[in-house]
Amino acid sequence: MRIVTFFLLILGLCSCGMPANRPVDAFVWDRLCAHEDPDCAEPVGTCDADGFLAEMERFPWHEQAREALKLRKNSPTLSVSDLKSDCSLFISSAVDDNDRLGYFVGYVYPGEQGTRAPRLVSIYEVGQMEAIREMVILFFRRDEAALKRLVGEYPLYLETRDDTGWKKYLKMKQKFI
Repeated sequence: MRIVTFFLLILGLCSCGMPANRPVDAFVWDRLCAHEDPDCAEPVGTCDADGFLAEMERFPWHEQAREALKLRKNSPTLSVSDLKSDCSLFISSAVDDNDRLGYFVGYVYPGEQGTRAPRLVSIYEVGQMEAIREMVILFFRRDEAALKRLVGEYPLYLETRDDTGWKKYLKMKQKFI
C-alpha cells in the first residue's frame, strides 16, 4: 500500500503545472495581422464553419500581404484549431514583387506517439481561395482523410515538426476547458 501511495504522490507531483490535454468539442480561431507579434496572438473565440468562412471573406488578404512585404514581417494569417482532435488549419497570404497574391495552407496534426514533437506541420501552396474554402469545410467536418487528399493535390511548400507550439497550444486550450 505504501508503494502505491508513493507512486501516486510522485505522479501527482510530476503532473502539477502541466496542462491536461482533454478533448473539448470546440473550434477556436485566431487572426494575425502583418504588424502583430505572433507570440502575442490570442484566440478570438469559438466558431463554426460558417463563421470562420465569413471571417475569411472579410479579411483584407491583399492589403495585409502588401503590408507584410513592406514591413518584412510575418505573413497575415487566419487559423482555426479543433480542440477535440488537436489539429489546426491556417491560411496565410503573401504577395510577390509584382503584387500577385498567393496563399499558403498549413495543416497541423498529431505526430506519432514517442516522437520528439507532438505535432507535425505540412504547408502547401494553394492559388485559389475557392479550394481553401473546401479545405475549411472538410476541416470542420473532421474529415481528415478527405482533407489530406485535397491538400495533397497542391505543391508541398514545407513539412516540419511543431517543436515549440505544443505548450502554447495546450495553454490556449486550457481557456476553453
